[in-house]
Amino acid sequence: MTKLMDVNPFKKGGMDEGSDMGSGDMPKKSFSQKIKNACRSCYPRTSAGWLALVIALVALWGLGVSFGMLPSTTFPAVDRDATQAVFLTNGQVYFGHLSEANRKYLKLENIYYLRVSQQLQPPAQEPQTQINLVKLGNELHAPEDMMYIPKDQVSFWENLRPDSPVVQVIQQLEEQENQ
Repeated sequence: MTKLMDVNPFKKGGMDEGSDMGSGDMPKKSFSQKIKNACRSCYPRTSAGWLALVIALVALWGLGVSFGMLPSTTFPAVDRDATQAVFLTNGQVYFGHLSEANRKYLKLENIYYLRVSQQLQPPAQEPQTQINLVKLGNELHAPEDMMYIPKDQVSFWENLRPDSPVVQVIQQLEEQENQ
């Protein structure tokens, strides 16, 4: 007569008492093995399960973008090595390094702007306009060198070439500052 073996892994003793293996607990699983088994049980087993997982991930990503927690895909890629000119709807222009802060705001760092001043001359001559490039931060209110600009206030922005006079002046000012 043959003895039947109980192979239920959840039952204490694991095997029938009459077997050669003896009675007792099953070998203990390591923590990493438990984690692997738990992860395997979470994988979708059907194509419908995989489709549901993909749809859920896309929906989470969309929510993250809509609430400003993730950058949007509608904002054009910014050349991080270039300096950008940002033209605002009020006519002001700022130069610096642009990035998208969130869905509603742009972040501009290392900021410069144009200051226009006229020198008064004797009436026989025309007043001369002088344009200076000024580093943000030395104003009376002492702002940080970072600005958050609402996207709806931006008319347009553009990357500046390395040979741009504005970029060259910025480089000269930064070299003077570092000395």
